[in-house]
Amino acid sequence: MISIEAKYDRTFILRLIERGDAEALGAFFQGLSLATTCRFGPHPLTQQQAKHLCEAINTDSAERWVIMDKDLVAGYFIVERHISLEEAERYSRQGVCLRAELDVIFAPCIADAYQNAGLASAAIKPLMQHVKQQGARSLVLMGGTQESNHRARHFYKACGFEEYGGFHTEIYNIDMRAIL
Repeated sequence: MISIEAKYDRTFILRLIERGDAEALGAFFQGLSLATTCRFGPHPLTQQQAKHLCEAINTDSAERWVIMDKDLVAGYFIVERHISLEEAERYSRQGVCLRAELDVIFAPCIADAYQNAGLASAAIKPLMQHVKQQGARSLVLMGGTQESNHRARHFYKACGFEEYGGFHTEIYNIDMRAIL
């Protein structure tokens, strides 16, 4: 557990998800706006998915972190040590050879009511330190970020991420990576 401070001297807890978090995590997923959910693609944002994630702790290669505001989930982060073939191939075309354990994949999500409160900024630094202490050399945004999401791109650049090449899915995305 890590205590983090956001704007207005508000204190939150950043920690790994626990088996008992299914209800709170599901409420977090279901409370996200369409504007937020359309920017998060790693998995469905449902109560059923929250239950599955909490039951599957320690059975996959990902660490899943939450930012807690008392009993409410205010943020959710995936820290994945497995690199998908698509991710590896996209970066390879940019001259970057991603390697599992050294290059950690990262997917963040902050609840709408907590966006612009400094939560992501407060959480990303200790998460970067955590993966670096475990031997990682970089943090890679899972699936990049949408080119049209200028606010996110600005935020990641301020956190030390660099933009790499782009790619098309239903929209145009920009790969981003931070050297630790």
